[in-house]
Amino acid sequence: MKRFQVKVCGNNSVENFKALTEIEPDYVGFIFYPKSPRFVKDETIFDIFPNAERVGVFVNESIETIIQKAQKFELDVVQLHGDETPAYCQELIEAKHQQLLTSEQFLDFKIWKAVGIHEDTDFEELRGYQQVVDSFVFDTKSNQYGGTGQKFDWQLLKTYQLSTPFLLSGGIQLEDALVLKNFQHSQCIGFDINSGFEIEPGIKNIEKVKQFIDTIDGRIEQN
Repeated sequence: MKRFQVKVCGNNSVENFKALTEIEPDYVGFIFYPKSPRFVKDETIFDIFPNAERVGVFVNESIETIIQKAQKFELDVVQLHGDETPAYCQELIEAKHQQLLTSEQFLDFKIWKAVGIHEDTDFEELRGYQQVVDSFVFDTKSNQYGGTGQKFDWQLLKTYQLSTPFLLSGGIQLEDALVLKNFQHSQCIGFDINSGFEIEPGIKNIEKVKQFIDTIDGRIEQN
């Protein structure tokens, strides 16, 4: 298994996504938040089957809608990017299990919870999520929902000591690849990239994404 995995989020262009699948990121993300400029409008993008796990990003969405989208689009991961509480996550787990019992169509997915990080973040406040999420996505704190395209101080993660793994997100650029390749934290499983690799919202610079993945995987050395 690779030391780090890479998620490419915010895909909403069918042709661009076809090109992205050829470089085989570990995860591909689709945003189901209508206020996002990367909101998925053309659902034919889900007719493309990548060699990657599908992540659906939701913001304060109803449990029913998440179950419906996860089943319809065969999502492998549900990423919660709003104000969802541990109780909400538990309810989502129960709804998933109920659907598994009552539906002929197989439904299963991991749950990731996005958390905005700032200098006063107390990671102990996340302890209640440990039994109900599979991973955190640590992004830069914002007053609005969704990513900011800005980095937070990664040194703050030295105080994170919970057992739940995390992906690092927030303003990651190609220039960060060599540093991240050598990132030191036992619970970091990968990186979530988006706006720093875009030509315009929803359309990725495929060559930049490929260089980033190749550097993280150790296939190339970045100067």
